[in-house]
Amino acid sequence: MHLLAPFGGATAVSRDGRGGADAADVRLYCFPYAGGGTQVFRGWQSRLTSRVPVVAVRLPGREQRFREPAHTSWDTALAELTAAFAPLSDQGPYAFFGHSLGARLAYELAHRLVDDGRRPPELLVVSACRGPGRPPRHPDMHSLDGPALRARLRAMNGVPPEVLDNQPLMDLLEPMLRADLRLAETWRPTPGRLPVPVLALCGDHDDVDPYEDMIDWQHHTWKEFAIHSFPAGHFFLREQEPAVVEVIAERLRGGAR
Repeated sequence: MHLLAPFGGATAVSRDGRGGADAADVRLYCFPYAGGGTQVFRGWQSRLTSRVPVVAVRLPGREQRFREPAHTSWDTALAELTAAFAPLSDQGPYAFFGHSLGARLAYELAHRLVDDGRRPPELLVVSACRGPGRPPRHPDMHSLDGPALRARLRAMNGVPPEVLDNQPLMDLLEPMLRADLRLAETWRPTPGRLPVPVLALCGDHDDVDPYEDMIDWQHHTWKEFAIHSFPAGHFFLREQEPAVVEVIAERLRGGAR
């Protein structure tokens, strides 16, 4: 089973990091939000040139890795990701995109790779994730009881209503979702700046990670910083997918490196 799910012409890569690299301007690795899978990014390749292969990160506890326990420890999660990405980072230019939990994972992984002397990403795109060190605006969700958790998810538009209303399905998905939320909510950011340009994306109506909390990302890069907002809430990634992908594509075309 694979940690990484390539779309388009990108080469499949196993959890141990083995796999070839096709000719590409930059390879875009995408990290999903809590409870999300690789399908979140299925439509991205068709919106990007083939010179920017899209590869989604498949976390344990979902899809082909459904039978594996979801990560609840940052040490465990980053050990797996670092082992896979260390050899990949030397195979050519690449960029990271992460939404919410995914942004935290991408940021921490970038720090690990830089600290290990590996080639850094050409660009780090952090989406719907407050700047490191900013306090959360809402109580933790991973410890809420079932009804309260589902109510909060419904208010955030974080899970489709047909899934929330399907009790057997929620019983199946809830442990993985809680594990992801716990990981996100126990984040202790690595301090310091990265030698990587940062693009922050946020929703105008996001009360979880609003613009004023995301502007702090400018203090975590030694290179260029930009921020872009969309007319939506925390899950603007789904609601504004064409616009989100275009902003990233424009940034990559502009030479993040």
